[in-house]
Amino acid sequence: MNYFEFKKKIEELPLFETKELRLVLGDEFTSSMLINLKNWVNKGHLIMLRRGLYAITEEVEKVDTMSLATKLYHPSYVSMEKALNFYGIIPEAVFTVTSVTTRKTKEFMTTRGNFSYQKIKKTAFGGYETKRDGKISCNMAVPEKAMVDFFYLKRNILNGELEQFRGYRFNEEFPFDAKKMLDFARVFQNKKVLLLTQNFIKYYVTK
Repeated sequence: MNYFEFKKKIEELPLFETKELRLVLGDEFTSSMLINLKNWVNKGHLIMLRRGLYAITEEVEKVDTMSLATKLYHPSYVSMEKALNFYGIIPEAVFTVTSVTTRKTKEFMTTRGNFSYQKIKKTAFGGYETKRDGKISCNMAVPEKAMVDFFYLKRNILNGELEQFRGYRFNEEFPFDAKKMLDFARVFQNKKVLLLTQNFIKYYVTK
């Protein structure tokens, strides 16, 4: 199979893992396919984003970075500043996509930008929705979970005071669900996270 035949067969998968390729190609996925993938990377037809994950070079810019984040390292979901900016909770543009995971903390530097994965306990891994971009899915924290993840991962630098919160320019009009936030905070079983959440609700939710 030459590259142009290959590209036509996967035209709906600009981003793919080798395990997905096996399903798409079926019997056409032979031992020589792995050699072909390496050669096509060397020729610039494909980009290897990590071991076992490839993208069509001219299509990679079209792949949403949050969908890419979900594919790069899993299980994971986009959270923290990237999710907060997506929902309009913070105004600043975010250039590193931060996700949370139950695996070890890791970072990837790719042609599409930097991707950071922060570890949280398994019992706190949740509170996200799966959104689809064509045939590629993206796991994204709901607003309340993105906020509580933010408190958890920054608990050592946050003090819970209004003046410090104001420095992040949180959207005071965002319709947070206070009960949902508290439920997410309690799952962490961390007094500081609960305090930060309670103070945030007092300043921004309960008015």
